[in-house]
Amino acid sequence: MKYDFNQFLDRRPWNSSKWNKNNRPYQKGDLLPMPVADSDFATCQPAIDALKAYVEHGAYGYSTDRKSLIPAIQNWLSSRFGWQVEADWIDFNSGVMDGCFSALSVMTKPGDSVIIQNPVYPPFYSNTKNSGCNIVLNPLKFNGERYEMDFEQLQSLFLTAQPKPKVFLLCSPHNATGRVWSLEELQKLTSILLEHDCYLISDEIHFDILRSGVTHHTVGTLGPEIEQRMAVMFAGSKTFNLAGLRTSYIVIPNAELREKYKKFRIGRAGGNYMGKLALEACYTDGVEWLDQMNAHIDANLTYMVQAINTRCAPLKCVMPEGTYLLWIDCRGLKKSQPDLMKWLLEDLQLVFNDGTTFGEGGEGFIRVNVACPHQLVEEAVERLQAGIQKLNLK
Repeated sequence: MKYDFNQFLDRRPWNSSKWNKNNRPYQKGDLLPMPVADSDFATCQPAIDALKAYVEHGAYGYSTDRKSLIPAIQNWLSSRFGWQVEADWIDFNSGVMDGCFSALSVMTKPGDSVIIQNPVYPPFYSNTKNSGCNIVLNPLKFNGERYEMDFEQLQSLFLTAQPKPKVFLLCSPHNATGRVWSLEELQKLTSILLEHDCYLISDEIHFDILRSGVTHHTVGTLGPEIEQRMAVMFAGSKTFNLAGLRTSYIVIPNAELREKYKKFRIGRAGGNYMGKLALEACYTDGVEWLDQMNAHIDANLTYMVQAINTRCAPLKCVMPEGTYLLWIDCRGLKKSQPDLMKWLLEDLQLVFNDGTTFGEGGEGFIRVNVACPHQLVEEAVERLQAGIQKLNLK
């Protein structure tokens, strides 16, 4: 089946967080929102069909999971990423950050230290603070071509941070820089964590959204020793645009940790039944849609990266290896962050994510979501180019 990712969907009637400030279906010149990491694409047809069948049935009472759900997840992780997961390792949450907070809560006690690699997705900070833990930063380094982990500084944290770090929070693929960590990087990281008896929580929600030729390595495949000290979080929400269905899953191989986790989760939401229906349908019959979506994202990113670097100087960016997010360096404009965001919104009618919300290292940056029709990417570039030309004329 051929899907049209350039079709424009009016998302306002359903209170889209991204589009709810627009007062009409999009027309050229309107406010152009490209923050919020969901896509503007209709999900794959098998998921729509599964949801339609459930809605048309009409009775939405309590339900148990379909017996085919867990095998669908196991097959997805095995066939695409090489991780053989036992059925009882899997549990469900209303979202990946919901699972992250719960995992932090059972791996730590208030006052413990948690390592975060900044700049990174803002809830990494809030979840750590809300669990009563101290944030210890292991800043990513930009080598001129891509961001890298600073292993030397990481090693030093286990000698200097007080109390000694108990958990490492990994974003893989990385939001917002777009790095997809190599197998060698992940092996080095996990060897350091094992050396210092540190737990690993890995957010891998963007794991399906990869550039052509790029491979995502889930930390679950890095050996039985680290496997027993980890919790790994996944979802179909970014991949298939299912975020509003409030369903994610977590994999915890260690039986003792898993039991503590399940006890902590008593009384908390365990994922939405409709979300599970859609997830299973996507994992069973959604590969064709995903391949086409990734090709569309590749084209959008290739266009915007080239345009930013050739037509929008002094803005700069590099091609992300994963995600549909672009991390743009605006420091050459020499604007304060508030002035930068005001200029984008008020002068150019562009809504992007403020880099400072991603923590230290985000000053002077913006995050742009290109999971949209190509027309909108082209218009965003046109507005940036025209806006910079006006600045240069002043």
